Amino acid sequence: MSLWTVVAQPVTRPLTSPDGRIQLTFELPAAGSDQTPHWTAAFQGQTRFERCHLSLQTSDAADLMSGVSLLRDKRRSQDRRVSVLHGRSRYGADHFNEAEFHFVRSDGRQTVVMFRCYNDAIALRYELPSSGHETSVVITNEATSFRPVGNLVAHVQYLENFRTSHEHPVTRSPYAGIRTGELLDMPLTIGWADGTHAAITEAALRRYAGMALMRVSARNSAGEDALVSQLTPRPDGTKVRALLPLKTPWRVVLLGDGAGALLESSTLYCLNEPSEIGSTAWIHPGKITFHWWNGDVYDGKPGLPMLSFAMNQRYIDFCAQAGIPTHAITSTEGITSPWYHQTQPGVAPGADTDVTRPRSDFDLAAIHRYALSKHVKLWTWVHQAALRGRVEEAFAAFEKQGWSGMMVDFFDHDDQDSVEFAESILKAAARHRILIQLHGVWKPTGLERTFPNLMNHEGALNLEYLKWSDRCTPEHNLNMAFTRLIAGRMDYHLGGFRAVTREQFQPKSVAPNVLGTRCHHLAMYVCFDNPNPMVADYPTAYVGQPGFEFLRMVPTWWDETCVLKAEVGELLVTARRKGRDWYLGGMSAIKPRDIALPLSFLGKGSFDVSLWQDADDSDKNPNHLKQEQRRQLNSQDRLQIHMARDGGFVAKISLIK
Repeated sequence: MSLWTVVAQPVTRPLTSPDGRIQLTFELPAAGSDQTPHWTAAFQGQTRFERCHLSLQTSDAADLMSGVSLLRDKRRSQDRRVSVLHGRSRYGADHFNEAEFHFVRSDGRQTVVMFRCYNDAIALRYELPSSGHETSVVITNEATSFRPVGNLVAHVQYLENFRTSHEHPVTRSPYAGIRTGELLDMPLTIGWADGTHAAITEAALRRYAGMALMRVSARNSAGEDALVSQLTPRPDGTKVRALLPLKTPWRVVLLGDGAGALLESSTLYCLNEPSEIGSTAWIHPGKITFHWWNGDVYDGKPGLPMLSFAMNQRYIDFCAQAGIPTHAITSTEGITSPWYHQTQPGVAPGADTDVTRPRSDFDLAAIHRYALSKHVKLWTWVHQAALRGRVEEAFAAFEKQGWSGMMVDFFDHDDQDSVEFAESILKAAARHRILIQLHGVWKPTGLERTFPNLMNHEGALNLEYLKWSDRCTPEHNLNMAFTRLIAGRMDYHLGGFRAVTREQFQPKSVAPNVLGTRCHHLAMYVCFDNPNPMVADYPTAYVGQPGFEFLRMVPTWWDETCVLKAEVGELLVTARRKGRDWYLGGMSAIKPRDIALPLSFLGKGSFDVSLWQDADDSDKNPNHLKQEQRRQLNSQDRLQIHMARDGGFVAKISLIK
């Protein structure tokens, strides 16, 4: 029978993960069916996703997945370690089985769909080859679908539209309760009654539109509903315009036997291409001040102008004394004007905005000289629109001005143009040895492997919201941990050292307070991935305060990560290893908890533990904590921990030499 022969029966092909826990079945419907190819997947013997359809539509060929025949099926396996820079582990497991399905339509149009099964994920992407006279493609829609089945709960972030900062609360809902016809952000985390969890997201987003999801009823003639991909449109309504050959981003379903397993995964990182920037020896992330969050003050009340030499001298001295490697300078008080030349007030660029020229009242050169004398690096902020049309010129100037890194803010869109523009920023920044944080931006997709100068993404309703609302509660922090954080590094405005109870809380823009105990906030430095975390409170809020010694010592990237306890929205306990030392962080919400923490992750040897945990009165005095030492513990022991309401703990565990 010819490969082009129409077959009456459906074609099925299996694919399993290397450890056998994931079993995927691909099905090509019989000739004459109105259904596109689809796949079903089981995890640990239970079907989790069923009839998930493939669909990619172009302006000249309608749906490339409609009416296709299977031309060939290529298989391969890979098992290697990938080095991870500044991540949650030193190495990632790039271990998968792969199926490469080559499809052809009756008109000769060919499309490749690549499936990979990792031990903790299913990944698929479309590949469009170049063929003869066709050199480009216009993608008008992608309706890749995901249909989870069984008794499950979803943790959903509803998006207002395609223009969004991705800063939203998380709604817990039965799958049937997810509102239809509304955009859903990714990662979208779902959990089954037996504890299995999955997160739907994407990896390797490059030269393509960003993706959200939408629950769509009656997805096909069978009356099934599903979560269907929604690409952010270009201004002309199309989704992607690209040269051939084209590889789409990976569509990924992370799978684990508990919610914590999703936070240990390195698969999104492994799905990206290796570094394109050459030597990475110059990349040295670390903690960073951020005066905007604290209201542009040094001691909790208005004082010296934020852009003055005297104010920055005080901040730099604080950094040098506390071991904070980087000081950020962003704007005048309240961002009434940025640090660079701009006569238009506010953050949005005006006609005369010039990021290559510091403001006339900002002696950047003198501040830079002083910072160098104290071995402190300088960081800054820029509106993304101020870089448009002059990216290379701007970063050449930034390098001469002495900036080591910067936050690029207010993308608020993930159409193809925005995605490509962000990549152009990363490339120019790398040429000039500048680190980048992206804010007001989409979820990460592992691109820090390709561009290691990408430190983190924001894309989360985070602690900045406490300046004007009470929305960033401890349970919200824990909801973010099990949704947005699964995608990777998350900038969250860490370091608030003035906690109040829920009953006492009032939002304020200068010297804002935080919700959750001090230990809860210390634990974020362990629980949240971020090699460049903020120390965002004002300097005198830290001096002499209990717990600051832990904030100063805790590393910002890791050799190994183990999630020890995980309950979405309620509890997260994470253990991270750096060298021979382990650091523990525990975050809790709503109610007090007492836990007995197994130390089996430690391995052989005897260990000393330095522990910071909530005090007996932290329910009413959330800044109180107690610090103690526990000697000569081993992997057979349990660590007894008390966490207050909205509490937490941190620990350093050191091998006894």
